[in-house]
Amino acid sequence: MKKTALRTLVQEMRRSMAFEDVRAKSLEAQKRLAASRFFKDAKRLALYASFSNEVLTDELLSTALEHGKEVSYPMVVRDHPRRLKFFRVRSIDELSPGSYEIREPKARSGDEAEISGFELIVVPGVAFDCDGARLGYGKGYYDMALKDAGCPVVALAYDFQVLKEKIPVETHDVPVGAVVTEKRLIEF
Repeated sequence: MKKTALRTLVQEMRRSMAFEDVRAKSLEAQKRLAASRFFKDAKRLALYASFSNEVLTDELLSTALEHGKEVSYPMVVRDHPRRLKFFRVRSIDELSPGSYEIREPKARSGDEAEISGFELIVVPGVAFDCDGARLGYGKGYYDMALKDAGCPVVALAYDFQVLKEKIPVETHDVPVGAVVTEKRLIEF
């Protein structure tokens, strides 16, 4: 299946979820990631702010802050080249609607975090395969950012987003090292 058709199919499945299911399954996935060595070993990490029924990350932020971890979120920079910049947040209240109506941090001097300094990057995605290939939204923001990551990249997803069939990949696509769902942790 081509990327566009696959993206449309899985996004529609995710959008059709009731919020009660999103919340319950997100909580299970977040608990599973918080109990993992990836999360426990990371002192500096990046999370994402969910939208369009993606797995929520608010509980992970709370857990990370309670354990004294430094947490950053991405902000979309639309100039050329398009890219993500990461900024440290100390509370969920520091996020507000930004590009594509996704909550983002404010660009504050002294709070910008270099991707090379993270010990864990948690990413969203539309679909994943059993080799760690990630199908995103087609804009390439995460692929551009992740090519410089020197740490584990872990995706949060619902179990139905992990496909048995191979996702078509291109040379610029960056795979994930693990996917955590409400049912399992899959390492590649």
